Amino acid sequence: MMNTATATATATATATNRFRGRAGRRIAAALVAAAALSLGATACGPDSEAADSAGSSASAQPTGGSSSDNSGSQGEDGGTSSTAPPADGNGGGSATPGGGAADAGNERTIVGKLEYLAPGKLIVKPEDGGMDQAFLVANATRILGAAAICSADDGSVSLGEDGYGTSKCTVDQLEKAAKTNAVTVRVTMDSKSGGADTVEEKYHP
Repeated sequence: MMNTATATATATATATNRFRGRAGRRIAAALVAAAALSLGATACGPDSEAADSAGSSASAQPTGGSSSDNSGSQGEDGGTSSTAPPADGNGGGSATPGGGAADAGNERTIVGKLEYLAPGKLIVKPEDGGMDQAFLVANATRILGAAAICSADDGSVSLGEDGYGTSKCTVDQLEKAAKTNAVTVRVTMDSKSGGADTVEEKYHP
């Protein structure tokens, strides 16, 4: 910029010396104006280009807001989890003729060997290998025999379709059969009171 100003001043002085008088002053003024315009274009050019370049770079860069929004959406989607369905709280069903034990509410049904413990108190040993279960019997207990506990009046075997006895027996007959440790029964009892509602003999030919 300093070299250009020096050259302009030299040219102006040279023109003034050549053209004396009124015409010379006009020419000199025109040269000064031209030199000033040249200086202004030289000074503003690089700054303008830098500004244009910076503006283009700024417009080319992606905005940070959209990236943050996308990241937030991915985070919310990633945080969801399937919930598994809740477990059944009833804890059991009815017993099958094959044996074992099952619970249904306060009632428990056990199939196993019958053993004597004390008057009015017997034990059933589950066929599936579970813990022995003591239970109480009374005159209100429904006792059904097939042949070992008791049988039909004519001495014949009385069975239902499920293979369990249907003849009504007494507590004494039940206790007598329990002392043999050879009778399999299905006991339906109240799990809270321990009292047996039904004792059914499983028939073995």
